[in-house]
Amino acid sequence: MSALSGRRLAMYIGLCAVWGSTWLVIKIGLRDLPPLWFGAIRMALACALLAPFAFARGASQAGRGRWKLVVFSGLLQIGVNYACVFLAEERIDSGLTALLFATFPIFAGIFAHYLLPDEPVTTRTAAAALLGLGGVMVIESPALGNLLSHQTRPMLVGSGLALCASLVAAFANVYNKKYLSDVPPVWNTWLQTLSGSTLLLALAAAFEPGAALRWTPMSVGALLYLSILGTALPFAGLFWLLHRVPVSVIGTIPVVDTVIAVILGHLVLSEPLSPRIIAGSALILVAVLLASRGRGGRAPLPQSAPGRK
Repeated sequence: MSALSGRRLAMYIGLCAVWGSTWLVIKIGLRDLPPLWFGAIRMALACALLAPFAFARGASQAGRGRWKLVVFSGLLQIGVNYACVFLAEERIDSGLTALLFATFPIFAGIFAHYLLPDEPVTTRTAAAALLGLGGVMVIESPALGNLLSHQTRPMLVGSGLALCASLVAAFANVYNKKYLSDVPPVWNTWLQTLSGSTLLLALAAAFEPGAALRWTPMSVGALLYLSILGTALPFAGLFWLLHRVPVSVIGTIPVVDTVIAVILGHLVLSEPLSPRIIAGSALILVAVLLASRGRGGRAPLPQSAPGRK
């Protein structure tokens, strides 16, 4: 029987569709909400939704001994990561943000080389890193050629923030795998979300103290969609699927949901799809596939659903 069929195929498609759409929803919500407040409230709501699961069946007791390590990971994986993503989408297209964040498995492979002794960099991983870098250079070439231009500066800053988010999330996931693999996933995810949302709220209060939050049907809908469909429900779905399909299948999700994000951005928001962006996108997506299968056919194991967008 195929690894993906029946309910497993439905869950795989559902996860790709939801995570591919979140980039678009973030962009839409930013029309009415400042980025740091938007990210903070989104993750605070998700934290509240996940709390009943975190404290059920003794998960909290099993994970409390490692809470400092979990909190540190959450500050990176949720706090810094999401701050960078929401600030990036304020400056560049949703599809481009998703595409640059898709370099995550490449960075994860590099960090794994230094933190996980049984996952050294291979020729395939190195090739993936070079391909990914090439794809980013192709996409960013016009902006790089005009570094001092006011027109290209937002693109460079936004792209840098998206790549920073990818880098931080990759390190946090490898850190999770090294130090927190024995922590119950539901407790791990909830405590990371709690610490990360706390950091986001602090950043919002510090850097967006007078920002206007417009509670329109669109912004409220975006918050609910991201909190419930974009975080809480995929959390359960991801771990259900992890036990039923090879991890290499999970590793293809970033490629599929990135393609969905780029297509949705183009169809709904008329974000451009020039030949240069398509060529750079192809290089990055091939690099992601190589990185996902670059360690003996194993993909980087997602440690928590909120690590996705």
